[in-house]
Amino acid sequence: MKAVPNHETRAYTGIVLERIKHLPSGGRMGDLPPHLQHESFIRTGDKKTGGPNMRLLRLEMDKPALTVTAYIFNKFVHPYYDRYLTPREAACLQDFPVDYVFKGSLGQTQKQIGNAVPVKLAKAIAQEIAQYFIKQNNCGDKLIASYFCGAGGFDLGFEQASNELLHFKTQFSTDIEPWAEATIKANRPEWNFHRADIRELNPETVKQLLGKNPDVIIGGPPCQPFSVAGKQKATKDPLGTLYRDYIRHIDYLKPEIIVMENVYGLAQVKTINMVQEIYKAFKKIGYEVKHCELMAADYGTPQKRRRLFFIAARNLSNFQFPVPTHNENYNLFGLPLYEGAGNALMKLPPALIK
Repeated sequence: MKAVPNHETRAYTGIVLERIKHLPSGGRMGDLPPHLQHESFIRTGDKKTGGPNMRLLRLEMDKPALTVTAYIFNKFVHPYYDRYLTPREAACLQDFPVDYVFKGSLGQTQKQIGNAVPVKLAKAIAQEIAQYFIKQNNCGDKLIASYFCGAGGFDLGFEQASNELLHFKTQFSTDIEPWAEATIKANRPEWNFHRADIRELNPETVKQLLGKNPDVIIGGPPCQPFSVAGKQKATKDPLGTLYRDYIRHIDYLKPEIIVMENVYGLAQVKTINMVQEIYKAFKKIGYEVKHCELMAADYGTPQKRRRLFFIAARNLSNFQFPVPTHNENYNLFGLPLYEGAGNALMKLPPALIK
């Protein structure tokens, strides 16, 4: 039997193993006996200072995981094995195919997986993009230029949304990270990966590599400056202005429709109204725009990940955001319940212990 890539773990010992073994389903650090709680978790003094810097959470069989990030690998405990998740298991929670290989060091692999757009969430958006074209009787092959592509979760969603009337084809992809390049070239060489800093990338180069203007541009400019988990420096952080270069490429390449994805915290930045800024930027180059916050679990991903999506086109009357296909509770509409993290992980073979 062929080994599943990125699916290795190690044997845990000592207090780490004791913590994990005492953690009930859905349990956190605070549910452990006091002597097993990490010192960073215990609040001390009159003001009860301190905080849960070392987080711990055992996943549940029938409930989705919380947001998978690049740093969950010493946080999420397997629902029934006494160990942390493998990269492959985290990728499973992000809907990646089991044979999709992530290249790079362990840290680089974790970063790629944690930063990815969940594939099923991307597919839900892509299916509505497909309907946008079909309603206009504009079918056939649709070329995609993919920016900030990372490991390719966004593109995989579009790939899976292709149907008998319309076929999405990523014909150009780009990212600044060398390990993203290695991952894309190992899995989808036909995406024609071009490693570059968007600030230095000439959009004419993109057009030449595509052979024509793209029909669709997709991308998620770096989200760290807007994340609620960070300091929300927004445009004060150089990474927070990369969306302007994304707009610059869009203005030159003039696609039919654009998808821009980011963390939901972008709408909560206090120092600047980023949503308004993005609307203004698209309007200035002749595009209508609308946005919506979507929850990945609503579309079958075994993870409660919220993302903000902006859709821009010359005319958005033929586009609507996807309707949820799953529900957290039993409902009158007969929607299936959210996919449980443990149920999803059961589809994988046992991890290799190094």
